[in-house]
Amino acid sequence: MRSILSNSLFRKTLYFILVSSLVSCGGGGKDPLLLLAAGPGSSAFLEHTGKFVIIPSLEQLTTDTAALEAAAVTYTTSGNTNVTNLAALQAAWDQVRVSLKKVEPYYFGPATNPTEYYTKMDGFIKSGARPSSNLVNQILTSSVTVCTATNTTLNKTNLSACPPKYKGIESLEILLFDSDLSRTTIDSNASINTSNQGNARRTDYILALAQVINQDALDLYNKWLPTGGNFLNEYTTGTGIQFRSQGEAFDTYIQSLGNLVNQIQDNKLGNAACLSVSCSGAGKRQEPDPVFLEAIYSRVAYKDLRDNLLGIEFAYLGDPADPKISSMSKLVRAQNSSLDDDIQAEITNFKNMIDAKISGSADLYAEIDADGTTMNGTSVTTNVKPIWDQAKILKNLMTIDAFSVLGVPNLPSSNDGD
Repeated sequence: MRSILSNSLFRKTLYFILVSSLVSCGGGGKDPLLLLAAGPGSSAFLEHTGKFVIIPSLEQLTTDTAALEAAAVTYTTSGNTNVTNLAALQAAWDQVRVSLKKVEPYYFGPATNPTEYYTKMDGFIKSGARPSSNLVNQILTSSVTVCTATNTTLNKTNLSACPPKYKGIESLEILLFDSDLSRTTIDSNASINTSNQGNARRTDYILALAQVINQDALDLYNKWLPTGGNFLNEYTTGTGIQFRSQGEAFDTYIQSLGNLVNQIQDNKLGNAACLSVSCSGAGKRQEPDPVFLEAIYSRVAYKDLRDNLLGIEFAYLGDPADPKISSMSKLVRAQNSSLDDDIQAEITNFKNMIDAKISGSADLYAEIDADGTTMNGTSVTTNVKPIWDQAKILKNLMTIDAFSVLGVPNLPSSNDGD
């Protein structure tokens, strides 16, 4: 990995030398001053993405998690556990989900701490690290063999000590959108509320989850802030234990964005639908299984994909409110304007396809489940593969073409066969 990064740094050094030559000679078809100001690894790019893209996204997440905790307090207060307050809590959960999907492009730095739920819970790590109804039931029945203090008292402090698979957004999803711990049926709010009402373990778990989620979001945000851990300074200056240079910080941002695009195509769609080699290859599962999707109890997988795309779009275009905007889009355009046009058009096309699914009340879980264990079945081929193909186009544009023009090292192979 070090040799790859060294080659990348060499290319970036050469890039700056070439740009400087353009400045002194006054040649070139593109504005050399723009290239120099927004060149790979430059302070301008890192300052913009750090201060105008990442920090505001994390701040919005904390705003939404605070509202989630407040809604949970209301719902779990004695006498308030009713269908109306459940609906309000579900809406607050959904808004947190929106913000969390939009910050997925920034899963690096503090977000990679393996002791935190943040990436383990929602960075789409393999299913074994994610919550399940069985794990939720262990908490509810006071039968966990780790963080055993929760068996006696289920609160924020004791739940915080549990492994990631017992907490986070998806554990809370199970309690808010399911009455019997079965993902195969869609339950009414009346039945869900009945399961929660009068069940102290469920309401205590709901409140503790919301509180831990809010605390984790605040902790992550504070680690970035100058008044906290100030990871922002490490990122913008390319220093600290994460980076040897601004070039490495630049590569990390671009690779993290590309990795999310890759995850959408290979894992979030391809694995569950068994379209990617990670499922369809020799020795693999070789049958579709919607359990590998996100949000299988609330059935909002298509909304998750749309919010991921909105996060990708913001990470790519940057915030126009910054008069000195230096975004990935600008860097790509400076090298290949038609490629930038293609990427922006493909993001729009992909969003339009997902929006059509959402407006038509499509359920990705049901579309995959309809084929049973048949690989390349009618439902997946008709309903899911066109979305997967669209994701593949965006993945190739972002992780092959854009990486190439920016001199960013390739991601490890996802073995998706493309």
